[in-house]
This record gives sequence, structure tokens and C-alpha cells, in this order.
Amino acid sequence: MTRWGSRPQRSLAAWTLRRTWRGGAAIAAAGVVVTVTAVVGYVAAYPDPADRLTLASSIGANPGLTALFGETRALETVAGFTEWRVVLILALVGGVWALFAATRVLRGDEDAGRTEVLLAGPVTRSGAVRAVLGGLAAALGLMTAGLVVGLVIGTGGDLGAGRAALLGLTLAALPAVMLGVGAVTSQVAATRRRATATGAAVLGLWYVLRVVADSSLDVRWVRWTTPLGWLELAAPLTAPKTLPLLLCVALALGLGLLAVLLVPRRDVGAGVLAGRDSARARTGLLGGPLGLAVRLGRGPAASWALGLGLFGLLVGLVARTAADAMAESTGEELLGQLGIGDTGTRAYTGVSFVFVTLAVAVAAAGQVTATREEEASGRVDNLLVRPVDRVRWMAGRLLVAAAVLVVAAAAAVVGTWVAGRVGSLGIGAWDLAEAGANAVPAGVFVLGAGTLAHAVVPRAAVVLTYGLVTWSFLLEIVGAAVDLPSWLLGLSVLHHVTPAPAVDPDWRAAAVLTLLGGGLALSGSLLFRGRDLVSA
Repeated sequence: MTRWGSRPQRSLAAWTLRRTWRGGAAIAAAGVVVTVTAVVGYVAAYPDPADRLTLASSIGANPGLTALFGETRALETVAGFTEWRVVLILALVGGVWALFAATRVLRGDEDAGRTEVLLAGPVTRSGAVRAVLGGLAAALGLMTAGLVVGLVIGTGGDLGAGRAALLGLTLAALPAVMLGVGAVTSQVAATRRRATATGAAVLGLWYVLRVVADSSLDVRWVRWTTPLGWLELAAPLTAPKTLPLLLCVALALGLGLLAVLLVPRRDVGAGVLAGRDSARARTGLLGGPLGLAVRLGRGPAASWALGLGLFGLLVGLVARTAADAMAESTGEELLGQLGIGDTGTRAYTGVSFVFVTLAVAVAAAGQVTATREEEASGRVDNLLVRPVDRVRWMAGRLLVAAAVLVVAAAAAVVGTWVAGRVGSLGIGAWDLAEAGANAVPAGVFVLGAGTLAHAVVPRAAVVLTYGLVTWSFLLEIVGAAVDLPSWLLGLSVLHHVTPAPAVDPDWRAAAVLTLLGGGLALSGSLLFRGRDLVSA
């Protein structure tokens, strides 16, 4: 038996920190940059108190925008606007990083066989998990320190050093919880892919609960059921409360303890819910690489369709109320930053479909991750030793991945249309279909770029692909607050997608993104044929 603090455990914790600190540092840097630009942009765009009051009335009275971006408080102040603009978005970005980091080192190493080598030495399974959690906690600590120091230096003069520091702690709260979620799903699920998908589903459920809570005053109590609601209640810059943050800390610690307790309940390489020892053979779609790709892609397609379909239902149900609130206030300036010139239901739906485009891009990154994991785990070796051409295999994966993107966007369209029929959305099915089609090219480009990265730098492909999506999203957030140069905004994939149906789709830009994505995917497929397979 090993005890905590023994040399093997310290070494494993240090190794975990070495593998994850760069991602945490990148999240901290992004958080500081986005927050500083939000503060600077607000001061520059609204120097007059009257303009600030107008902005506060236009956004604060709009339940639709509140549902999308969170509760508003004191938007006529720098602190209130910054809190509304950055807390939810940056917490989600950090939470996604934490989930991937936890499942990578806890479950990914088991899938690759590295954990078995480690356990051959003087380290117990529970001790190994505790050591890895210690390393992850250290990476989180470095990220938190970077956030706090950077925010105090960058925004302390405008927000106050104390509240800037509290903002940094608040932004680190959800990543702490998601590290715990990833630790638990790594014990429960049988593979890293399932562990990550389960954790993402938990995060998605929490987001939906927050949207429901912010959609009506009658159900605000629902915020206490989700950590995303706790972040709103914490209100670090306007009405600071410590209880919500303490709840996040308690949940994170509880999940970490649960993960350690679950370790003895499973075998190495298996999960607590690994399933039955035997089952009826299911060989459908296993007659060739394309059928296998379809079989592997069914689950992600169904998950994204369900998630975006529910999102579309929420959009359709609240769009009329949001549009009425916009008509009674002055939201034109805010929408003008997105290139939207009116405040009707089309405007709100256009804003919502920006998030659909982001979700499709994330789905594309997930497909690149799945393809890379097929290679890293060694499973693709079993296909390529047979008379299966590499380009043919990759083409099948790409075809199914593209279908997943189309299904995800179509689900958002159907959900919005169904709810719109009930709530008198006033937008035709064809216009919604165009908005859905408009969301796909960005995902195709991300898919192509990720495929090329997979061929050239396979071990960094997942990080680079998700980095492209994150960079594009954060650049759009910064660009909405600060007048960035057009060439810099052009580096965001999302910047080339119009907020349809509020604005007519730019089919020329969509075609360029699609052709570029296809070209990158073709190049990646050909380069993949000429290189050696690379394990995890």
C-alpha cells in the first residue's frame, strides 16, 4: 500500500500537472483578455450615463436575452455589464477544458494501456487516482492564480481589486466542479469517449436548467439546482455572495471523493456501468468501413439532435416575448454589433442561431476527436491491416461527420419551427431551414481543419481543433465589445456566418467556408495515407 505523499504519487501528480498546466494557463489568459476588453469596450462605447441607462433598460427588460446570456444586474455600471458579459461564457469555456483534462488523464491513460504499466509498480489504483486528482487540482490552482492576478492588474482600476479577484475565483468555480464530474464519469464509463460525452451531457443539463430558471421570474428557484445558477447567484461584481461559491467547492470535493470511492468497484479498463458480461451479437453495419463509421456516428448524432432540438424549442417559445421586450426598449445598438437591424422575432432567432452555429462547430471538433481516438487507441489498426485503403476509411469518417453536422442543425430548425407554431413566431419554415443550412459551413471548415491537423500533428489535433473553435468564439465576444480590425475579426470562423434569419445568409461566404473545409479535409486524408500511425 502507498500513502499519500509517497514518492510515486508525488511523481504522478507532477506528471499530471505537467500535462495539463498549459491548457489551464491558456484559459486564464483568455479570461483576462476577454474581461479586459469587455471593460475597455464598455467604457469606450457608453461614456455617457444616459447611454448606459438606455442599454440597461434594453437588455434588462428582455427575458430572451436573459435566458441566453444570464441574469442582468446594474448594467448601467462597468461592473454590472462586465459580470453579465463574461461570467457565464468564460465559466463554460473553463468547464469544458476541465472536463477534457480530467477524462484525458484519468480515463484516456487506461484506454491507452499506460495505467496498467503504472499499477505494476508500488502504486495502488486508489492512490493513483488521488495523485492524478492532486495534479489536476494543482493545474486548476495555477489557472485560478493566473485569473486572479491578471484580472486585478488588468481591471482592478475599473472594478476594484477585491471584486476583480472575486471574479477570478468565480470563473474558476465551474472548472473545479467539472474536474470532479470528469473524475466520476471516468470511473463510471467504460471508455474516455463515453466519459467525456456523459460529462458533457451533465453540463448541458445544467445549462438547460439555467435557461429555464432565467426565462421567468416564477421559476428562479431552479437556479439553485445547477452550478451555472450558482455562478449567477454569486454575482461577484455587483452583489457578492459566498454561499454559491462554497456550494461549488463542496460539490467539487464531493465528486472527487466519490471518484476515489468508485475505483475499487471496477476493473482496470472497465467502468462501473460497463454493462453485462454477455449480450446478443449485433453485427449490423459492420460489413465495411463506411457502415462502421455510421454505427459509431449514430450516438453523437442522436445526442446533438436532442440537445439542439431542445434548444430550438426554448428559442421558439421565448422569441415572441423577447421580441416584444425589444420593441418596448432600445436594443438596436446591441443587435447592431451583430449586424442585425431590427428587434423582431427574427432578430432574437438570429442571435440564437449564432449559438447553433457554435454548437455545430463544437460537434465538428468532437468528430475530429473521435477519429483521432480510433487511431490513438489502436482500434483502426484492426481495419487497416485488412484490404482497406486509408483514404477510403477517412472518407467514410468524414462523410458521417458531415451528416452529424447536418442532423444537428436540422434538429435546431425543427425544434424552433415546432415551438414557433405554438408561440406565433412569424418565421416561415423555409427561412428557418436557410438559417440551419447557414450554420453548417462553419462546422465543415472546422472539420476540415481538424482533419488536416490530425494528419500533420496527430497528438495535438484535438487541442488545435477545439482551440480554433474557442478562439473564434472568444474573438467574436471581444469584437462585440471593442472595434477590432477587420483582418483580426476575419480570423474567426464564426465572423463569416451571418445571424440568419435576422439577416439573409451570405451564401458566397458559406460556399467559401465549405470549399475550404473540403479542401483541407482532402489534404488531410492524403497526408494521412503517407504517415505512420501514431498511438496516444
